[in-house]
Amino acid sequence: MSWYTARELAELALPGLPSTKQKINDLAARENWAALDGCARQREGRGGGFEYSVAVLPEPARAELERRQASRALEALAVQNQGALTGEPAGALVAPNARQILMMQARASLLMEIERRMIAHDLTQRQASLQLLSDLDLARKGMATSDAGDRHEADYPALITACGLALDRKSGLSLRTLYLWFSARQDGIRALAPKQKKAAVPIQDLPWFPGFLKFYARPAKPTVAEALADYTRTLADPSLAPSAKQVRTALAKLGAVDRHRGREGAQALKARLAYVSRSTDDLMPTSVYTADGKTFDAEIAHLLTGQPFRPELTSVLDVATRKCVGFSVSLKENCIAVADALRMASCAHGIPAIFYVDNGPGYKNKTLDGDVTGMLGQLGITKMHSRAYNSQARGIIERFNGSVWNPLARKLPTYVGRDMDREARKRVFTSTRRDVATSGSSPDLMGWERFLEVCQAVIDAYNEQPHTGLPKIRDAETGRERHMSPNECWQRHIEQGFEPVHVAHGEADELFRPHVVRTVRRCLIEWNTNTYFHLDLTPYHGMKVAVGIDIKDGSKVWVREIDKVDGTELPGRLICVAAFAGNEARYVPKSFEDAAIERRANAQLRLVGQKADRIEQQLRSTLLLEASDDQSSRTLPCTAAGSEWREPLVDGQANKREDDRGLVLIEGAPEVEQPAGPAKRRVFASDVDLAAFAVESPECLTENQKKVLRGCLSRRTDLDLFRLSGVDVDALRDVLRAAA
Repeated sequence: MSWYTARELAELALPGLPSTKQKINDLAARENWAALDGCARQREGRGGGFEYSVAVLPEPARAELERRQASRALEALAVQNQGALTGEPAGALVAPNARQILMMQARASLLMEIERRMIAHDLTQRQASLQLLSDLDLARKGMATSDAGDRHEADYPALITACGLALDRKSGLSLRTLYLWFSARQDGIRALAPKQKKAAVPIQDLPWFPGFLKFYARPAKPTVAEALADYTRTLADPSLAPSAKQVRTALAKLGAVDRHRGREGAQALKARLAYVSRSTDDLMPTSVYTADGKTFDAEIAHLLTGQPFRPELTSVLDVATRKCVGFSVSLKENCIAVADALRMASCAHGIPAIFYVDNGPGYKNKTLDGDVTGMLGQLGITKMHSRAYNSQARGIIERFNGSVWNPLARKLPTYVGRDMDREARKRVFTSTRRDVATSGSSPDLMGWERFLEVCQAVIDAYNEQPHTGLPKIRDAETGRERHMSPNECWQRHIEQGFEPVHVAHGEADELFRPHVVRTVRRCLIEWNTNTYFHLDLTPYHGMKVAVGIDIKDGSKVWVREIDKVDGTELPGRLICVAAFAGNEARYVPKSFEDAAIERRANAQLRLVGQKADRIEQQLRSTLLLEASDDQSSRTLPCTAAGSEWREPLVDGQANKREDDRGLVLIEGAPEVEQPAGPAKRRVFASDVDLAAFAVESPECLTENQKKVLRGCLSRRTDLDLFRLSGVDVDALRDVLRAAA
């Protein structure tokens, strides 16, 4: 077949082609397949549409089609040859089922026993057959055989069992039946298998099956009973509906893939299909690096706030040796995390030729792919993306995540994986939040620096362990064969002459520094609301330059010319290192990371401010309602100490006079004794003084002071200030925990 519709091409799942009908039609429209001579034609009798020739398909798709057609031709030839050997026509070659195979073997064993008797006792076929029938009949009755020697030569229980299996009807074994078996065996032993009594009706040809599948093959995965009930309601005559047993029998005859088609998506079905195993035997180290990000399945303390959070881990593996050559830990998967992991891998082990990754935003961005500023272009790395929703293609890195990071997460008390006990997870979740709120930290949360050390230790242990995907060697200590470890495999390649392409000394920072394109304005360059200045930029006014930035330090930038090499724009000669000059917006330079943190904090403050406004509005409404309830008995304080004024309830006004201080007094108003005020509270000049007082006199703290100190312990800046001022932070946490 050389013409295919868009639907047929999608069902073939060919490499280099989309997997859906709509996307193939979009591809045909983009490449204008219909306008190509002899490559597209109108479909006949199918309501319009086009059929496309294999000539318009990409080279990988055409090669796969040719391979499949050749495979089918070989299978047909094998069937034809097998039919010639057995004397059966090719179309009649049908694989027997288990019952037919047992009957075939039983009949063959009986015929072999007859032939043995013919040779051992010099009998004809008829005589040996009659003797076997007589002996089998006597053996069933428990009597002696007709020939004393046969009692020791023949295994009569086995022959009786074979006789029972060989017959496909209730009548017993007869001489005529044995003759028919001898005659059939001349065409091959497979001719002894009984024929099917009636041809089985294909499942798809059952009149009710297609209609039932419309209700059963749905993503919601209804049960058989639910789908059958929905299908029955659509029938004019419900008696025509099949029974639940018939439906289950039909579904059981479907293949493992067809049974779930429609109930599962293409990605889930792919896990049930055949796959191609990729060989890495011909690869050298650094030929291909593969990377992937994974959200850690346990909580640790946040780098800045100390709050519980799940970090993002980005790992880089060398495909040839399975060695983890670099990793990074970040707040989320982004281009900065990927660049950091790639920098670590390239500087420590060598620059890769191919960087094989998925289609995530951390791998498709200007930091890596930009024409002028792209990091991969500067290093000469070719990037390859796997197909969307095809994680099987990156099985090496996916297996690494499951065998390295998941076991590490299970060792922590804050593990939140799917297999974690629900009650224990809730208990740890509550305790960590309570500890952070009261003391600023939790003993169950691993610190950031400690987590980095543990990650490095886990990677080192992985690189030293034998890996089943690597060749075997003989262990020098035990003398047994085992698989090589990634480090051993890497070292073997080095001993065989492999030399990685290293980053030149002193160029690592410059190569891995992200670049952005900016226009020079009067010796100034703006980036991230910062302004950078240098007099050497005077000749470049109005021109575009490549600006290298340090994501951790915003005090300076590296300005380079933009050169064209073979039509590609790349950062060229270094012009200057422009320093932060300051502007109206900021007096302290702001790095890329600080700017992101500030933007997030401002967004959170806006949300908090809106919540505070709503609370104050509710409070004002409550006070207004209380003030309007009783206007006749309102008591207002007087400006003179110890006096009060009650609004008169009858006609007339109280006499008013002013004292020598100018304060208004009401004559005739009852004198009220001023109650003794509370003890004077101690006032502290700063939170540091309050923290020092709390450590020395914890029993004198008020609830409000405890609340203030808990808030200080939850902020990293306050913690640093306490330590610099000599406050024992650990003792302060113990005081607040005891008071909780």
